[in-house]
Amino acid sequence: MTEYGEIPEKVVLHCDMNNYFASVECLYNPALRKVPMAVCGDPDSRHGIVLAKNDLAKQFGVVTGESIYTAKAKCPSLTTVTANYDRYLEYTRKARAIYARYSDMVTPYGLDEAWVELDKSKYAFHKGIQTAEEIRNSVKKELGLTVSVGVSYNYIYAKLASDLKKPDAVTVISKDNYKRTVWNRPAFELLFVGSATRRKLYRLGILSIGDLATCDPVKLSREIGKRGYTLWEFANGDDRNFCPTITSDDELKSIGNTITAPADIDNQEDIAALLYVICACVSKRLDKHRFKARCVGIHVRRSDFSAYSRRESFANAVGSPDELFEIAYRIFSESYDWSKPVRSVGVFAEKLCDAEYEQLCLFDERAAQKPDMIRLVQNLREKLGRIKFEETATQMDEVPDIDSLFC
Repeated sequence: MTEYGEIPEKVVLHCDMNNYFASVECLYNPALRKVPMAVCGDPDSRHGIVLAKNDLAKQFGVVTGESIYTAKAKCPSLTTVTANYDRYLEYTRKARAIYARYSDMVTPYGLDEAWVELDKSKYAFHKGIQTAEEIRNSVKKELGLTVSVGVSYNYIYAKLASDLKKPDAVTVISKDNYKRTVWNRPAFELLFVGSATRRKLYRLGILSIGDLATCDPVKLSREIGKRGYTLWEFANGDDRNFCPTITSDDELKSIGNTITAPADIDNQEDIAALLYVICACVSKRLDKHRFKARCVGIHVRRSDFSAYSRRESFANAVGSPDELFEIAYRIFSESYDWSKPVRSVGVFAEKLCDAEYEQLCLFDERAAQKPDMIRLVQNLREKLGRIKFEETATQMDEVPDIDSLFC
């Protein structure tokens, strides 16, 4: 019950494929089931990031997002497989076709997850549980994969339920059991509670979902902003202000890109060219969202995988490629000692503010006055070959091909 009155009754399933990328790979190579394995980015392009892992790898402490280097330090016997997104998309389509047998309200949440809202005129809550079991069995029998399904009367609790018991399970959170099932869970398990919000809640003494649900929503709004009230609703099982097609409640707070070079870089000239390419892409994305930035920073990873970040704030907002490059290059020059070559470098723009609307070319007239920089970029491409943006840089926007930045 919220101040709006009784929460409407729904029957919502959340289907979460278990160890998805790794499980699909095991279908094509069953021997992988018997060894610690991880699905990674393309090692030939030095995008050695763990994207998924099986349960045997998890036992060694391998986590998603870490480098192959650190993963193999934890698990020397780790077998790595390069990600094959065509395969994953194929099985995603097959899984969604199974969900669609029961509802036309299937909302994807990434490749491996989806909400399925059942027609309440046809499905009582107990029948929703039965349907979840049917889906679980069908996915296993037809696809050879396992799925954990959460069943609840709202989208938020259905998502949480699918995480509570894995793999290959159905978990139910109903109006009868939600307080004893949900409220003792850590607050960070609630949808949209990221690391920054988690720290804010901790400072307020809010450790569990129950603490969040029973907190004064006015206080939460005052301390955290509008997100505080939304989280209070979520903790109480109220999803009326939730849109399942939005995958993050965070406002856009930063825009950035990173490039891992095909070979380590050991000189200032090549770094200048790489930074200029990155700044061009960041500028294009800022312009797409009609933003400028009052903070610019860099993230540098050395050849030994040690890394650091530096940033600089200023009063006047910037957004053009030249402005971003001037700041990023100066920060790098002042902070890097060249004791080791550079493996990857990124540029990020923060403290975003609205830019006055105007149609801008990516490289304005000032860019045309920098033939030396264009020459540096061309020389770098000839020396290193194909340069790719990091996979993680594409999560928010489609990143343009580097060559298109100079058209």
